[in-house]
Amino acid sequence: MPLMKKASGFAMVEVMVTVAIITIGISGMGLLLLRAIQGTQDSAQQSQAMWIVQDFVGRMRANPEGARGGFYVLAPENIDCTTPPNNLCAETYQGNAEVAASNCTVDPNAPTVNTMATFDNWISTCGLSTTIYDSPSDFVINPQLTSVCTATSTRASTYTKQPDCTQYQVTLTWQTKLNKESKTEEERTNQNEYSMIVEFN
Repeated sequence: MPLMKKASGFAMVEVMVTVAIITIGISGMGLLLLRAIQGTQDSAQQSQAMWIVQDFVGRMRANPEGARGGFYVLAPENIDCTTPPNNLCAETYQGNAEVAASNCTVDPNAPTVNTMATFDNWISTCGLSTTIYDSPSDFVINPQLTSVCTATSTRASTYTKQPDCTQYQVTLTWQTKLNKESKTEEERTNQNEYSMIVEFN
């Protein structure tokens, strides 16, 4: 009477299937981790963008005469970050040297200049130090801060004798995570923005 033996152990097919399942699982976990990192980075950039805009708006509210005079209209291309303004309205560091604050009071004889607004525009756009992480904008990819006067009044309450700017729209735009694979840089990134409307009476 012939004896029958049962096969035992793993066949090659079973090994390959097991390897494939493990590989897919590890790939999925890696993708989830990548998405989590991207989401964390986007959230951090959003928080920093809000902080930058709110800081600039706070500077405007601290200088309402300059704001009503239209001195907080801001475009990045009009700011020279290599040359600080003549009057630095706060103690700053340039290199390793401390620079004392200047007198930034309003000069009625210079109706086209508001030294505080000039300093605020420069510091908000450029930062101060040449070291790494010298400004909140270093945590945001390619930030662009703009401020536009969106409403004026017939009243002329400032020394400029021009209609008051009663409303600004302050916007920070920056680039976010990769959008899709492409040879063109513009197609590999998403543009994001955060805006605030600030009004002055």
